[in-house]
Amino acid sequence: MKKFDIIVIAAFLAAAGVTYGILNINKSGGKTADIYVKGRYYTTLPLNKNTVYTPDAVPSVKIEVRDGKIGFIESDCPDKVCIHTGFLSTAGQTAVCLPNAVSVVVRSENESEGVDTVAG
Repeated sequence: MKKFDIIVIAAFLAAAGVTYGILNINKSGGKTADIYVKGRYYTTLPLNKNTVYTPDAVPSVKIEVRDGKIGFIESDCPDKVCIHTGFLSTAGQTAVCLPNAVSVVVRSENESEGVDTVAG
């Protein structure tokens, strides 16, 4: 390999590393989840702090924030679809407990996260 080739490869790797770092900083920061009860906004939870949350209006439902993800962990509904949905982490993802009328929607400061682009 020539000296010029090594410089070009090193520059490319440095640019890729910087780009990767910038993208990961934007993805990890600013994520929240909006909680709705009976179709009305109830509260917002940050996804960067592990916690278990129980809405006062629906004490039979427990929602957990863990490692930047959020999901239902307890509910008295018969089918438990809300729990089986698993943990959400991407902006725009939603989980709903229909019998208890509680929904969780993940949000991000980076509005383009999770949005597909259609080329035509």
